[in-house]
Amino acid sequence: LAWREFYTQVLFHNPEVVTENFKAYEEGIAWRDDPEEIAAWKRGETGYPIVDAGMRQLREEAFMHNRVRMIVASFLTKDLLADWRHGYEHFRDRLADHDTANDNGGWQWAASTGTDAQPYFRIFNPMTQGERYDPDAEYIKAYVPELREVEADLIHEWHELSPTQRANAAPDYPAPIVDHSERREEALAMYKRARGEDPEE
Repeated sequence: LAWREFYTQVLFHNPEVVTENFKAYEEGIAWRDDPEEIAAWKRGETGYPIVDAGMRQLREEAFMHNRVRMIVASFLTKDLLADWRHGYEHFRDRLADHDTANDNGGWQWAASTGTDAQPYFRIFNPMTQGERYDPDAEYIKAYVPELREVEADLIHEWHELSPTQRANAAPDYPAPIVDHSERREEALAMYKRARGEDPEE
C-alpha cells in the first residue's frame, strides 16, 4: 500500500513518466530493442524457466506474482536490453490489476530510470532467482508444461546444459535466447555510456 501511494504521488506530480524516463541520463540509453527477442519474452519462450513461467501465467491468468514481475522486468531491460516501455505496454494490455502509477513505477524501478530506482548495476540473475524463490520448480512446472517431467536441478541449470542434455530432458523447450553473463556486461556498458562514463573503466 505504501508503494502504491508513493507511485500515485510520483505520477500526480510528474504525469510525463508514463512515456518518459523519470531519471535523465546524460547521453540517453541506447536500448537494443530486438523485436524477435521481445516477442520471445512476450510468448514465454526465452529459455529461462522462471521468466517463461511468469510470462505464460500473465497470458493465461492476466496476473503475475510480484517477485516474478521484478524478474521478468529485469530480464527484459537488463538481459534483452529492451526499453522498459515495451514491458509496461504489454503489462498494461494484459494485467487484470493494471494500475498506471504502480506499474509504471515498477517498470522504471527495474530499468533504473525511475525515482528511487534500483542501481543500474543491480541485475537479477534469472537462474539464481528461480532457484531461490522456486527451489522445487513447482511454479515453473505449473506454467511450463514442457518441463513438468524434468528434475528441478536440471531446470535451474538449463542455461548450463549442453544441447544434447536439453534435447534429452525437454526437447520442446527452447535453449536460452541470450547468454546472461554476456548480456550483463553489455547492460553495464550501456548504462555507463548513458551516464557519460567510459564503459571500459
